Amino acid sequence: MTPSVRTRNITVALVSTLLIVLLALQQFSVVAAPVVPVNVIWSPIAITSSGQPGPSVIQVTATLQNQGPADTFTISASQPTGWPAVTIIPTASVTLDTNASQTFTFLYSIPVTATVGTFLITINAVRASAAVRASAPTNPVTLPITVNVIIPTNTPTPTPTPIPTITPTPICFDGFEPDNFPAQAKRIDVQIPQEHVICPTGDEDWLYFGGVEGKVYTIDVPVMKPGIDLSLELLDSNLNRVAFNDDFFNRDPANPNPGDTRPRITVRIPADGIYYIRVRDTAGRGGTDYTYVIALLDESYGPTPAPVEAVCLDIFEPDGLPEQARLITSNEVQENRRLCPTGDADWVTFFAKAGKRYVIYTDTRRYRGSTSVNGETQAGADTVLVLADRDGVSILDINDDMLGGNTLDSQIEFTPKVDGFYFAQIKNVGDIGNQFIRYDLVLLLCLPGQTDCRRPDAPLPGLPRNPATPPATSTPIKAPIVTDPTQTPAPTVTPTP
Repeated sequence: MTPSVRTRNITVALVSTLLIVLLALQQFSVVAAPVVPVNVIWSPIAITSSGQPGPSVIQVTATLQNQGPADTFTISASQPTGWPAVTIIPTASVTLDTNASQTFTFLYSIPVTATVGTFLITINAVRASAAVRASAPTNPVTLPITVNVIIPTNTPTPTPTPIPTITPTPICFDGFEPDNFPAQAKRIDVQIPQEHVICPTGDEDWLYFGGVEGKVYTIDVPVMKPGIDLSLELLDSNLNRVAFNDDFFNRDPANPNPGDTRPRITVRIPADGIYYIRVRDTAGRGGTDYTYVIALLDESYGPTPAPVEAVCLDIFEPDGLPEQARLITSNEVQENRRLCPTGDADWVTFFAKAGKRYVIYTDTRRYRGSTSVNGETQAGADTVLVLADRDGVSILDINDDMLGGNTLDSQIEFTPKVDGFYFAQIKNVGDIGNQFIRYDLVLLLCLPGQTDCRRPDAPLPGLPRNPATPPATSTPIKAPIVTDPTQTPAPTVTPTP
């Protein structure tokens, strides 16, 4: 083989090898960077409809399915120029977990000026998360709605048969929707029942309320239409289950009814906070007539409740120490004082002149309950009155129950030997206190020779004996089924010739 031939063969071999290496590198780079799709689809993927120009409302339905990461989607619509805006029900924004879906209803109408032809309405679903949008193969996810506009011919018919008025199919939407997730939960207040609808199939209703530690709450479904079998679930703010009930047939313990499938939960709230109520049909059913009434009932603490700080603070507080003592003047009546919370002490100071006679006493009679258990006494009240010298420490006199009367109120008569400001402390026996233990405090300056300088036989008039009675349970708040969000009645459809 000649040198020239050998050189040519070597060159060809080197070029071939280089081409093979380049091709291999190109194939490897394509495989090394796969595209990971994020699947969000409309079902169906496209819709075709038809109609005539006019005010009639056309309704179509589609479901948005999220097969990727959880995210919030904004739903918008674009329509041909001059067409009315498309109505989106139930909401223009929805949060979907992975493998979750939401069904939407779209309402539109064809303007009277439209001509025969094919027009396009576009529904767009846009992810809120920028990070997920960056990896999504398609964003927004588009649902095309093709609308074929048809204008009938004017050829008359001998005997046209009129078409009756068409009533639009009710849409699954009540006054509390959307409320399908904890983030969409609607507030329910105590003693105010609400009427809801389980619709469509598989619907859930979420509610929330503020629970107070130690109070007893009852969540009840007093009315439930036939055809549904509801369950109740109570969850805390972290969505941990607190209680659950499907059927509660023991509403009347004397006459249990196994056929009563209405649920009920009664629970003592373990801590202050927000609590959620989840209502659903146990078989996942739903429909426009699947209505029910739900009520949140709370119960009182009883005769010795846990004090509410705002109620404990009467107009004389703070007065729990001698240095915080409030001034009481001669012949003054300080009304509506409270011994609250437990261990509360009320201090007053007054100026007394040597040789004069003073009487200081408590009076709880105006605040006793409407049901008299023990004469003129108020439930829970048994005051103790302590008179202290000008230093606020040295005790001059103590009285628990005043002499000469059938009462638990206290009274001290005092004639000082030295002019000055003296102190008095009022407490309850056993340091018991709550917002219902109220009393009047009176300081009398007796006239010379007066023999009736003491607590009078009858209480002072003027203040109510009992706190205001809470309003009765009200009528349930209605949540009507909405057939047309614009609230405009659908017109009668003109008969087609």
